[in-house]
Amino acid sequence: MPGPAPFPSAVHKLRGNPSKKPINHREPAPGPLAPECPKELEDKVARAEWARIVPVLLACGMATAADRALLIAYCANWARWLAEYEAHDWDAAHKAFSHLVRAAVELGLTPSSRSRVHAVPPKAGSGWADVL
Repeated sequence: MPGPAPFPSAVHKLRGNPSKKPINHREPAPGPLAPECPKELEDKVARAEWARIVPVLLACGMATAADRALLIAYCANWARWLAEYEAHDWDAAHKAFSHLVRAAVELGLTPSSRSRVHAVPPKAGSGWADVL
């Protein structure tokens, strides 16, 4: 999107939505993501990131079965970035971070990208409400 990153929706709501931009109250709702770490993530650091971020996304109603591959890529790039950063390989770390941020934006994990995500709370009795 051209121009500056938008403010998060929560900020717009607190300010009374001064820009008067419409706030999306609907979005497609694929089924919830299974919280178990996928076998494709073999790296210990990537698996730890999955265990950290997936419950957060589930609690917000932002992780669905449709996001599985992107979450795998996000976690793998987190592990890659951390390894390159700790090895002081700045070029490789920068490249890994670039891939990490692209996935994070798509998943609504950055402050500005969350303003474009409209999370749907989990339905009562779905099993995911316990994460909240």
